[in-house]
Amino acid sequence: MRSVSPALNRSCTGNEMTALKFGAQELPDLDDYATLAEQFVPGRRAIFAIVEASFLELLPKGSARILVVGAGGGEEILRLGSDNPDWWFVGVDTHRPMVDLALRRLDGAPVGARTQMEETAIENLDQRDFDAATCILTAHFVPDDGAKLAFFKAIHARMKPGAPLAIVDGTGIPGEPETELLRRIWTRHAVRNGVAEEAAEANAENFKKVAVVSAERQEDLLTSAGFERLTPIFRVLSIKGWLAFA
Repeated sequence: MRSVSPALNRSCTGNEMTALKFGAQELPDLDDYATLAEQFVPGRRAIFAIVEASFLELLPKGSARILVVGAGGGEEILRLGSDNPDWWFVGVDTHRPMVDLALRRLDGAPVGARTQMEETAIENLDQRDFDAATCILTAHFVPDDGAKLAFFKAIHARMKPGAPLAIVDGTGIPGEPETELLRRIWTRHAVRNGVAEEAAEANAENFKKVAVVSAERQEDLLTSAGFERLTPIFRVLSIKGWLAFA
Protein backbone atom coordinates (compact mmCIF):
# COMPACT_ATOMS: atom_id res chain seq x y z
CA MET A 1 0.00 0.00 0.00
CA ARG A 2 0.14 2.43 0.33
CA SER A 3 -2.21 4.69 1.43
CA VAL A 4 -2.92 7.20 3.97
CA SER A 5 -5.94 8.14 1.96
CA PRO A 6 -6.72 9.01 -1.61
CA ALA A 7 -4.52 12.01 -0.85
CA LEU A 8 -1.62 10.14 0.70
CA ASN A 9 -0.81 7.33 -1.67
CA ARG A 10 1.51 6.66 -4.53
CA SER A 11 1.52 6.31 -8.28
CA CYS A 12 2.74 3.01 -9.67
CA THR A 13 2.24 3.22 -13.40
CA GLY A 14 4.87 4.20 -15.90
CA ASN A 15 2.42 6.44 -17.77
CA GLU A 16 2.51 10.21 -17.30
CA MET A 17 -0.38 10.97 -15.01
CA THR A 18 -3.00 13.65 -15.40
CA ALA A 19 -3.99 13.51 -11.73
CA LEU A 20 -2.28 14.22 -8.43
CA LYS A 21 0.89 12.17 -8.03
CA PHE A 22 2.08 10.71 -4.78
CA GLY A 23 5.57 12.21 -5.03
CA ALA A 24 4.22 15.66 -5.92
CA GLN A 25 2.42 16.05 -2.61
CA GLU A 26 3.61 17.61 0.61
CA LEU A 27 4.25 14.32 2.35
CA PRO A 28 4.53 13.66 6.07
CA ASP A 29 7.68 12.28 7.57
CA LEU A 30 7.62 8.80 6.11
CA ASP A 31 8.47 7.30 9.48
CA ASP A 32 5.08 8.62 10.65
CA TYR A 33 3.30 7.26 7.58
CA ALA A 34 1.77 4.14 9.12
CA THR A 35 0.48 6.09 12.12
CA LEU A 36 -1.12 8.73 9.92
CA ALA A 37 -2.68 6.05 7.77
CA GLU A 38 -4.49 4.64 10.79
CA GLN A 39 -5.88 8.10 11.55
CA PHE A 40 -7.00 8.94 8.03
CA VAL A 41 -8.30 5.73 6.46
CA PRO A 42 -11.56 4.44 7.95
CA GLY A 43 -11.57 0.67 8.36
CA ARG A 44 -7.91 0.36 7.40
CA ARG A 45 -7.18 -2.62 9.65
CA ALA A 46 -10.34 -4.32 8.43
CA ILE A 47 -9.09 -4.05 4.84
CA PHE A 48 -6.03 -6.14 5.63
CA ALA A 49 -7.99 -8.62 7.74
CA ILE A 50 -10.54 -9.20 4.96
CA VAL A 51 -7.87 -9.56 2.28
CA GLU A 52 -5.96 -12.05 4.43
CA ALA A 53 -9.13 -14.04 5.13
CA SER A 54 -9.95 -14.03 1.42
CA PHE A 55 -6.56 -15.43 0.48
CA LEU A 56 -6.69 -18.02 3.25
CA GLU A 57 -10.00 -19.19 1.78
CA LEU A 58 -8.93 -19.10 -1.87
CA LEU A 59 -5.26 -20.09 -1.98
CA PRO A 60 -4.29 -23.75 -1.68
CA LYS A 61 -2.30 -24.80 1.35
CA GLY A 62 1.42 -24.56 0.83
CA SER A 63 3.64 -22.04 -0.89
CA ALA A 64 2.06 -19.11 -2.73
CA ARG A 65 3.55 -16.14 -4.58
CA ILE A 66 1.69 -12.85 -4.07
CA LEU A 67 2.16 -9.72 -6.15
CA VAL A 68 1.71 -6.44 -4.24
CA VAL A 69 1.11 -3.49 -6.56
CA GLY A 70 1.86 -0.18 -4.86
CA ALA A 71 3.87 -1.87 -2.11
CA GLY A 72 5.74 1.19 -0.84
CA GLY A 73 5.64 1.31 2.94
CA GLY A 74 5.44 -2.48 3.14
CA GLU A 75 2.15 -2.55 5.04
CA GLU A 76 0.37 -5.29 3.05
CA ILE A 77 3.43 -7.50 3.15
CA LEU A 78 3.85 -7.15 6.90
CA ARG A 79 0.15 -7.72 7.58
CA LEU A 80 -0.33 -10.63 5.18
CA GLY A 81 3.01 -12.32 5.66
CA SER A 82 3.50 -12.30 9.41
CA ASP A 83 1.17 -15.22 10.16
CA ASN A 84 1.48 -17.01 6.81
CA PRO A 85 5.03 -18.35 6.47
CA ASP A 86 4.29 -20.11 3.17
CA TRP A 87 3.43 -16.86 1.37
CA TRP A 88 6.16 -15.15 -0.64
CA PHE A 89 5.87 -11.58 -1.91
CA VAL A 90 7.02 -9.41 -4.79
CA GLY A 91 6.24 -5.75 -4.18
CA VAL A 92 6.38 -3.09 -6.88
CA ASP A 93 6.32 0.68 -6.45
CA THR A 94 7.76 3.57 -8.44
CA HIS A 95 8.27 6.05 -5.58
CA ARG A 96 11.79 5.50 -4.24
CA PRO A 97 11.25 6.96 -0.73
CA MET A 98 8.31 4.61 -0.20
CA VAL A 99 10.33 1.63 -1.42
CA ASP A 100 13.06 2.60 1.05
CA LEU A 101 10.47 2.83 3.83
CA ALA A 102 9.23 -0.66 2.97
CA LEU A 103 12.75 -2.05 3.04
CA ARG A 104 13.40 -0.46 6.45
CA ARG A 105 10.19 -1.83 7.91
CA LEU A 106 10.77 -5.31 6.47
CA ASP A 107 14.39 -5.48 7.58
CA GLY A 108 14.63 -7.99 10.39
CA ALA A 109 11.01 -9.11 10.11
CA PRO A 110 10.62 -12.82 9.26
CA VAL A 111 8.59 -11.97 6.16
CA GLY A 112 11.44 -9.79 4.91
CA ALA A 113 13.35 -12.91 3.90
CA ARG A 114 10.37 -13.91 1.75
CA THR A 115 10.01 -10.54 0.04
CA GLN A 116 11.45 -8.98 -3.09
CA MET A 117 10.89 -5.23 -3.54
CA GLU A 118 11.15 -3.72 -7.02
CA GLU A 119 11.29 -0.02 -7.85
CA THR A 120 9.43 -0.32 -11.13
CA ALA A 121 6.10 0.11 -12.84
CA ILE A 122 3.93 -2.98 -13.00
CA GLU A 123 4.13 -2.84 -16.80
CA ASN A 124 7.89 -3.40 -16.57
CA LEU A 125 7.86 -6.31 -14.13
CA ASP A 126 9.27 -9.42 -15.80
CA GLN A 127 7.86 -11.95 -13.34
CA ARG A 128 4.62 -13.81 -14.11
CA ASP A 129 2.36 -16.57 -12.79
CA PHE A 130 1.49 -15.10 -9.40
CA ASP A 131 -0.98 -17.04 -7.26
CA ALA A 132 -2.66 -13.84 -6.03
CA ALA A 133 -2.25 -10.07 -6.14
CA THR A 134 -3.21 -6.99 -4.15
CA CYS A 135 -3.74 -3.41 -5.29
CA ILE A 136 -4.83 -1.38 -2.28
CA LEU A 137 -5.55 2.37 -2.48
CA THR A 138 -3.33 2.68 -5.52
CA ALA A 139 -5.30 2.42 -8.78
CA HIS A 140 -7.14 5.69 -8.14
CA PHE A 141 -3.88 7.45 -8.99
CA VAL A 142 -3.94 6.10 -12.53
CA PRO A 143 -5.95 8.32 -14.90
CA ASP A 144 -8.88 6.91 -16.82
CA ASP A 145 -7.53 7.97 -20.19
CA GLY A 146 -6.51 4.48 -21.27
CA ALA A 147 -3.79 4.24 -18.61
CA LYS A 148 -6.07 2.74 -15.96
CA LEU A 149 -7.21 -0.03 -18.31
CA ALA A 150 -3.60 -0.72 -19.32
CA PHE A 151 -2.65 -0.82 -15.63
CA PHE A 152 -5.29 -3.46 -14.88
CA LYS A 153 -4.28 -5.45 -17.96
CA ALA A 154 -0.66 -5.43 -16.79
CA ILE A 155 -1.70 -6.88 -13.42
CA HIS A 156 -3.90 -9.49 -15.09
CA ALA A 157 -1.07 -10.56 -17.41
CA ARG A 158 1.15 -11.40 -14.44
CA MET A 159 -1.35 -13.66 -12.64
CA LYS A 160 -2.15 -17.32 -13.04
CA PRO A 161 -5.52 -18.08 -14.66
CA GLY A 162 -8.18 -17.90 -11.98
CA ALA A 163 -5.88 -16.24 -9.40
CA PRO A 164 -7.57 -13.68 -7.11
CA LEU A 165 -6.81 -9.97 -7.14
CA ALA A 166 -7.82 -8.07 -4.01
CA ILE A 167 -8.35 -4.48 -5.09
CA VAL A 168 -9.42 -1.69 -2.75
CA ASP A 169 -9.78 1.79 -4.17
CA GLY A 170 -11.32 5.21 -3.75
CA THR A 171 -14.48 5.50 -5.83
CA GLY A 172 -16.93 8.22 -6.67
CA ILE A 173 -17.48 11.19 -8.96
CA PRO A 174 -16.12 14.42 -7.48
CA GLY A 175 -18.78 17.10 -7.39
CA GLU A 176 -21.74 14.75 -7.17
CA PRO A 177 -23.81 15.17 -3.97
CA GLU A 178 -23.26 11.66 -2.59
CA THR A 179 -19.52 11.76 -3.23
CA GLU A 180 -19.20 15.17 -1.59
CA LEU A 181 -21.19 14.04 1.45
CA LEU A 182 -18.88 11.07 1.88
CA ARG A 183 -15.89 13.40 1.55
CA ARG A 184 -17.20 15.59 4.37
CA ILE A 185 -17.83 12.55 6.56
CA TRP A 186 -14.27 11.41 5.77
CA THR A 187 -13.03 14.75 7.06
CA ARG A 188 -15.01 14.52 10.30
CA HIS A 189 -13.80 10.95 10.83
CA ALA A 190 -10.17 12.06 10.50
CA VAL A 191 -10.67 14.96 12.93
CA ARG A 192 -12.28 12.66 15.50
CA ASN A 193 -9.28 10.37 15.05
CA GLY A 194 -6.87 13.09 16.08
CA VAL A 195 -6.06 14.83 12.78
CA ALA A 196 -6.01 18.64 12.81
CA GLU A 197 -9.12 20.00 11.09
CA GLU A 198 -7.16 22.00 8.52
CA ALA A 199 -5.04 18.98 7.60
CA ALA A 200 -8.10 16.73 7.37
CA GLU A 201 -9.91 19.16 5.08
CA ALA A 202 -6.87 19.57 2.83
CA ASN A 203 -6.54 15.81 2.62
CA ALA A 204 -10.19 15.33 1.69
CA GLU A 205 -9.97 18.07 -0.95
CA ASN A 206 -7.31 16.05 -2.74
CA PHE A 207 -10.02 13.50 -3.51
CA LYS A 208 -11.05 15.89 -6.27
CA LYS A 209 -7.58 15.73 -7.82
CA VAL A 210 -6.96 11.99 -8.00
CA ALA A 211 -8.32 9.80 -10.77
CA VAL A 212 -11.21 8.18 -8.90
CA VAL A 213 -14.01 6.72 -10.98
CA SER A 214 -17.42 5.38 -10.03
CA ALA A 215 -17.63 1.85 -8.69
CA GLU A 216 -19.51 0.88 -11.85
CA ARG A 217 -16.74 2.26 -14.06
CA GLN A 218 -14.10 0.48 -11.99
CA GLU A 219 -15.94 -2.80 -12.47
CA ASP A 220 -16.21 -2.19 -16.22
CA LEU A 221 -12.48 -1.53 -16.45
CA LEU A 222 -11.57 -4.64 -14.48
CA THR A 223 -13.85 -6.75 -16.67
CA SER A 224 -12.38 -5.22 -19.83
CA ALA A 225 -8.90 -6.08 -18.52
CA GLY A 226 -9.90 -9.75 -18.36
CA PHE A 227 -10.95 -10.15 -14.74
CA GLU A 228 -14.06 -12.18 -13.92
CA ARG A 229 -16.38 -12.93 -10.99
CA LEU A 230 -16.05 -9.51 -9.39
CA THR A 231 -17.09 -9.93 -5.76
CA PRO A 232 -17.48 -6.93 -3.40
CA ILE A 233 -15.67 -7.53 -0.10
CA PHE A 234 -15.36 -4.07 1.47
CA ARG A 235 -17.12 -0.71 1.58
CA VAL A 236 -16.51 2.25 3.89
CA LEU A 237 -17.47 5.74 2.73
CA SER A 238 -15.76 6.32 -0.62
CA ILE A 239 -13.53 3.24 -0.38
CA LYS A 240 -14.69 0.04 -2.04
CA GLY A 241 -12.97 -3.33 -2.40
CA TRP A 242 -13.46 -6.36 -4.63
CA LEU A 243 -12.07 -9.75 -5.36
CA ALA A 244 -11.52 -10.13 -9.10
CA PHE A 245 -10.31 -13.36 -10.70
CA ALA A 246 -7.80 -13.51 -13.56
